[in-house]
Amino acid sequence: MIFRKVVGKLWMTIVGLVTVILLLLSLFLIQYFDHYYYLEQSKNLSKLAYKISETLQAHPERKNTVSTTKELVEAYDIHLIVVELPSKKEHTDTPIKLRSIIPKEELNLIYSGKELITRISYKTYQNIKTDHEKSDLLVVSVPIKRDQKLIGATVLYQSLDIVNQTTNDFKKIIFAFAAVGFIIVTFFSFFLSTKITVPIRQMQKAANRVAQGDFNIRINVRTNDEIGDLGKSFNQMASQLEQTVKDLSTEKEKLSNILKSMADGVITMNPNGEIIMTNPPAKKLLNTYHFGNHLYDSLKEMLNDILLKKEVNLSKDLQINGRIISVIMTPLYSGQVIIGAVTILQDVTYERKLDKLRKDFLANVSHELRTPISMLQGYSEAIIDGIAQTDEEIRELAQIIYDESLRMGRLVNELLDLAKMESGNLHLQYCETDMNKLIKKIIRKFSNIAKEHEIKLNSEVDVGLSNVVIDPDRIEQVLTNLIDNALRHTKKDGKITIKAKKKSISEMLIEVSDTGVGIPEEDLPFVFERFYKADKARTRGSGTGLGLSIVKNIIQAHGGTISVSSKIGQGTTFSMVLPTHNLVNSF
Repeated sequence: MIFRKVVGKLWMTIVGLVTVILLLLSLFLIQYFDHYYYLEQSKNLSKLAYKISETLQAHPERKNTVSTTKELVEAYDIHLIVVELPSKKEHTDTPIKLRSIIPKEELNLIYSGKELITRISYKTYQNIKTDHEKSDLLVVSVPIKRDQKLIGATVLYQSLDIVNQTTNDFKKIIFAFAAVGFIIVTFFSFFLSTKITVPIRQMQKAANRVAQGDFNIRINVRTNDEIGDLGKSFNQMASQLEQTVKDLSTEKEKLSNILKSMADGVITMNPNGEIIMTNPPAKKLLNTYHFGNHLYDSLKEMLNDILLKKEVNLSKDLQINGRIISVIMTPLYSGQVIIGAVTILQDVTYERKLDKLRKDFLANVSHELRTPISMLQGYSEAIIDGIAQTDEEIRELAQIIYDESLRMGRLVNELLDLAKMESGNLHLQYCETDMNKLIKKIIRKFSNIAKEHEIKLNSEVDVGLSNVVIDPDRIEQVLTNLIDNALRHTKKDGKITIKAKKKSISEMLIEVSDTGVGIPEEDLPFVFERFYKADKARTRGSGTGLGLSIVKNIIQAHGGTISVSSKIGQGTTFSMVLPTHNLVNSF
């Protein structure tokens, strides 16, 4: 409704104020004019009454003086009553008698020769038929004396119709002015309220848009008053809010980009243990390994420790589903109150494995070198001390020393080859090679060992691989290592198969598969690491643990890839994809 708006309230206030002022002014003016006219008429009637009294005193013998005087006063709508005293006889042409309109107390004043000025209400004589039934009467009485003796009284009375008429006319003027003022005030109030409320409505709409997130809105300020100042302040506030929101958005975007670009998972939790924010690495980490309630329960325990002990940060390694998760939790503060915690998750399974491999590397190198060195030292001392006396014994000890030196040399050479490969200094000698002949050569090399262990050694080679461009010596080294590993991990009556076939027009696939004990799934990502060994209880011979690492580097140097698949108790398959470069024969 309009009365609930600023326009209506302002209009009602102004109109009410003007109405009250006009009403009070009207009442004051009406009373003032009524009183003023009453006093003036009283003075005039008193003067006239004295003139008539003097005339009657000066000419008592002239009988027509009263009638002449009556005609004079009646011309001015004034009525005359002459009272003879002490007989109280009244001379008048009107039907009104003094005793019918004047109270007894005031009538006694007239009879006693006192001057009297009084106002008679029309209610006093309303039952008398006169021309002034609705008007008050102004009555003036003065004594008539002769030789200082009271002989009568002159009484004049006049209707106050003119006062009522003047009052009524004045009321009409007041009402006319009030109506005009009402119209003017209404127009002025609406004009003024519009000037005030239009900017306010604009600010209201602008404030609503700001509340909805539109900080580009501005108010067109056209005035220099308080509303103009308010509009300028609003525009300044909107500009500051826009800049603040931009800064916050920029900082939020920076923080979001930082969290997204982090390799570590980040989780934010509230004091109740509820997760309120995660970054993509954390989601990936949680979804990939399905840690579920195990990780969540551990995080809640750490959060409770932070809340109770006020720890600066906590760190812990959690082993869940075969993975090792490093957790670092730091409290979030608002002032001095902890409002949650930020948790950094790192899958350190690979790092922990590498740490173990590094330790194993030192242990294996020490072990591998210690044995041949000990044997070299021991047998050398035996020769020097003369323990071996015959030439045959000396030759036997020298042969052992020679074999151990060869073994130590192989280990050192493999370490040097691996270091050379990893540093990128491996140079391949490419030439056209017949894969069928190369694989048959390798099978012949291992045929005796395979027969000794009662293992079948087979090959399947596509005829289209008769001429491929590779480094045959290095590929032979690769296949030798893989078949040697397969023989050591395959039981009696097992089978080892070498397959070579065309994968695409420029690639070939080589697979070495066995029916051996297999490799545990958790160890598959690390089989190509240096000095990696599976359970030593499953190995028949001694190995350095460098073979597969050398295999991987040779394959990568050819521009190929190698992968492994295995199941416990069913066997292992190594798959290699190599570029064939230029094929001489087309298929």
